[in-house]
Amino acid sequence: KQGWLYTFNRLTGEPVWPIEDRPVPPSIVPGEILSPTQPHVTWPEPYSLQGISEEDLLDFTPELKEQSLAAMEDYVMGGLFNPPIHADNPMGKYAAMNCPGGAGGVNITSPPVADPVNNVFYLSEHTACFALRLIPGEEADLLFPNSTGSTTAQYANGVPGATARPPRHPSGLPIWKPPYSTIVAYDMDTGEKKFTIPTGETPQRYKDVFEREGVSESVYGNTGTGALVPMVVTPTMLVYSDQASDGTPMLWALDKDTGEILAEIEAPARSSYGMSSWTHDGHQYIMLQTSSKLTALALPAAQDTGGGAH
Repeated sequence: KQGWLYTFNRLTGEPVWPIEDRPVPPSIVPGEILSPTQPHVTWPEPYSLQGISEEDLLDFTPELKEQSLAAMEDYVMGGLFNPPIHADNPMGKYAAMNCPGGAGGVNITSPPVADPVNNVFYLSEHTACFALRLIPGEEADLLFPNSTGSTTAQYANGVPGATARPPRHPSGLPIWKPPYSTIVAYDMDTGEKKFTIPTGETPQRYKDVFEREGVSESVYGNTGTGALVPMVVTPTMLVYSDQASDGTPMLWALDKDTGEILAEIEAPARSSYGMSSWTHDGHQYIMLQTSSKLTALALPAAQDTGGGAH
């Protein structure tokens, strides 16, 4: 994934804002030739971390920064199109960082939502990176048998079916700076961001680490839970599902123009793969997809009319 919002004319397929081919780094893997350019979205601004550098690493104290740099020492940092590296490469590095890669950005589990009346697009994203390391194909622990075709790959993923071991910060915090998850709202008439807000609340386990490291909440702020969040937009607000610091499932209602919190209530469980909302007999309902069942919520007045849902 790339952290860009690609915007096209729905009738012609033409980009609304220019997409430019720009030079990207070549591969150092023997025999591998990559395209010398890749498409870059010029507008809107990206919604997620694109590539990683020293400035992106956790650094609230000198010790935390030193630990971040030490943990990243065996990895190649770089931009969005940072290419994979292979085992026993001349640099002596373990893997190349790929951000947001397959781990960060947006995902199908919490799809974006849109307000077609006001032309606003809302998405849920989280910060994460892949570490890419290739090893010779004959050394790979393959999950599947070799194909019977006439072509084959000289290199395979260094870890079966996934990626290499990512860098870990010894404190137990993510190695990059917060926030770890946000909702981003775009005005699609202009491409400008309306707001970016962290989702949910800082997990208690992170609060404990920050306290131990002597970092106050006024410094790190709300980190977000790090989770992608299902959302639903109504004529008056944006509602999303996430967790409080102690893990309690919650619903938050936001001013859909500013991102300001209007209300929050405890929920039976976190929703996943989206949410929905509708009105019936003058009452509004919100449907959560909770594990193996659907959970519909409404104000008590809806149940008084016999139209309540549970």
